[in-house]
Amino acid sequence: MEPGRFRVVPYDRVRHGDGPWRVVAAVFAEYGFPFAVDGYDADVLEPERHYPPGWFLVAEDADGEVVGCAGLTDEGGGEFELHRLYLLPRARGQGLGERLTREVVRLAREAGAQRLVLFSDIAFEHAHRLYERCGFRRNRFRYAPDPWQSREWGFVMEFEGGA
Repeated sequence: MEPGRFRVVPYDRVRHGDGPWRVVAAVFAEYGFPFAVDGYDADVLEPERHYPPGWFLVAEDADGEVVGCAGLTDEGGGEFELHRLYLLPRARGQGLGERLTREVVRLAREAGAQRLVLFSDIAFEHAHRLYERCGFRRNRFRYAPDPWQSREWGFVMEFEGGA
């Protein structure tokens, strides 16, 4: 891999450890968001317990350090959800968020999704443009089910011929 390049791979506990947790915690700190390591945010500390095998992805740099992540869950009834798309500042602006998003879209399609949804804090305007560029449309506003009731935009992507 060339210096400065990134690889997107499925999360592996032995190889990536608490890398996703460190990424999400750093982004939350950057925005002044609370982080509940033992509660709402526990999924990024132990992705293997919260996501099906191969459905939690990490972006790693040339040294193998985790610099980003994204996950996918099957919500039932043909609906899947993209979760936890976060990148460290040094990994932004290089197309990595789009690579992670498109990989989650691919996984959802392969699993027979009829629709893929996601929710994103209203502060993440750059991410909102990314989602729209990838084919999502903004469809609703909500207060998140997190302990602090974050304000979020919901996005949806519909698939033809899903499950």
